[in-house]
Amino acid sequence: MDKNNTYIDSSITKSMHWNQISFEVNKQQADLVSEILMGLGSISISYSDSQDNAIFEPPVGETPLWESMQVKALFQSEVDINLVADTLSESCNIKIVDSLKVEDKIWEDECQKDFPSMQFGKNLWICPSWDSKKMSSEDAIVINMDPGLAFGTGTHQTTSLCLEFLDENPPIGLTAIDFGCGTGILAIAAAKLGAIWVTAIDNDPQAVTSSYENVKKNHCEDIIKTFHTDEKFKYKPCDLLMANILANPIIEFEPLFSEIVKPNGTIVLSGILEEQVEKVIDCYSKNFNNIKTDNKSEWFRISASRNT
Repeated sequence: MDKNNTYIDSSITKSMHWNQISFEVNKQQADLVSEILMGLGSISISYSDSQDNAIFEPPVGETPLWESMQVKALFQSEVDINLVADTLSESCNIKIVDSLKVEDKIWEDECQKDFPSMQFGKNLWICPSWDSKKMSSEDAIVINMDPGLAFGTGTHQTTSLCLEFLDENPPIGLTAIDFGCGTGILAIAAAKLGAIWVTAIDNDPQAVTSSYENVKKNHCEDIIKTFHTDEKFKYKPCDLLMANILANPIIEFEPLFSEIVKPNGTIVLSGILEEQVEKVIDCYSKNFNNIKTDNKSEWFRISASRNT
């Protein structure tokens, strides 16, 4: 779950001190304000909701914003903040509500603090490259992954629900499909937990690229094959199908999923809001049994077994 959107110029890492200004804007002003701030030398622009509402992980290439936002902009010490204030006032009728000096920090390191190693279930860990945190168990299964553009680094409830299912039900000796693979995180987890082959597929080229790179980083190339939905290939029947997408496509793909999950095989569906659960269950109850649900906040996971 994301509660802010931040732009940082990573080429700038050090200054004696920084000047930070804060003010509020509406959604329609955001693009213009960003251009003005960057033109005036801002090296970091952070947006947060004035009402503290969350934005869940957005599609690749989208930067969703709230209707009313608080903006914090960071400048190097030599920038004339009075000039920034005058420009914002004249161009957008915006008044700065706060201005303060900020101590020197390496800002890439500050951002990395938001993405520490994370544990799912008893043994499964997602670890970014900069976090050398010692695993709490000698049996830890470690997925090496840095946050990126594609969906799925474990921080969202829907991804977390799927990872916990895999940790509780390791697919040892099974075959699997990660449908809507995003970063490939579920495919990699399945491979490291014992799957003999995994197909990772997505309709977004960035997601396919991200998955492929993460598969290589985790040395799972012999087990996981990545595909774009436009590629011509034949689905092989699988023991486990994971779809961490959204309720409407989950319902749309029920005929395909029912066809490719083997009898007695397992399906794991996530990205479902509470009010959508019954609709998804009704759709899948014809071809699946032993239907179970679990949730984190308003997000639900549905698992079931394919009828024989």
